[in-house]
Amino acid sequence: QDAISLRCVLEAAPGSTMFSCRPCCSEPEAGFEPPPCTVQAERVLPNDDDAGTFDDAAASEVFGRLAAQQSPGAGDAKAVQGPSASGPAAFGAQVNFEKEGDLGMNLDITPRDRLRISSIHESGPIAAYNASVAEGLRLKVGDFIHSVNGTAVDSKTKVSYMSAGGLVDLDIRRPRTFIVTGLDKTQGKLGLDLTFHAKGSAAYIKTVFTNGLVQAWNQQHPEAEVKGGDLIVSVNGQTGSSKELVHLIGSCGTLDLTIARPVEV
Repeated sequence: QDAISLRCVLEAAPGSTMFSCRPCCSEPEAGFEPPPCTVQAERVLPNDDDAGTFDDAAASEVFGRLAAQQSPGAGDAKAVQGPSASGPAAFGAQVNFEKEGDLGMNLDITPRDRLRISSIHESGPIAAYNASVAEGLRLKVGDFIHSVNGTAVDSKTKVSYMSAGGLVDLDIRRPRTFIVTGLDKTQGKLGLDLTFHAKGSAAYIKTVFTNGLVQAWNQQHPEAEVKGGDLIVSVNGQTGSSKELVHLIGSCGTLDLTIARPVEV
């Protein structure tokens, strides 16, 4: 097949909210419109308005092990970008949340501790906080919530702490991003184990396999090494839902992957 579509199927025991994704040769599921592999300009797709609220179903991860493909060492890493010079790479933010209310942001929830802000609502706790501080201390799309109330816990627990309401101390880390370019899938397998949150806008890299082609990329580009725990936040210049990004990874012949992780301090 020239293209691989990814279809998500429920493979969990009754009452569970775990899903899995697998490559298949069928058409995409009804109602899903695959994004094109290339665009003239970046196409930003909307997030689910409820993705920033916390409940067990919304916070379930949709796990998918991909056998996507890529060539070793084709292309170059674009410039590594760190935090803006207008503010610190890491800082504290006190945000007043309503109990079980709208968090005022959408989040990329990962199976471990990384929690990324994927969008900020026009009104709500985050907008109110941003209006009260200088530009360099405002929360921005792409920021990582490193800890909540001084506790570095898994991402779901961080969300539950914020959902409990009250004045919450957030330890914020600006993102470090880079782009891995020109990956030709005709040359071999990608060598990544990916997972994604059902309402997120990024794909989480669980593992970089030692015999995969991403590992070959890493050996040739140590300044832009892809690691387990990194997030893929755009594919071929496109942002969108996590499902759309995974579809692009599986179906596009050539890949440019934008990688994000919190800065180290």
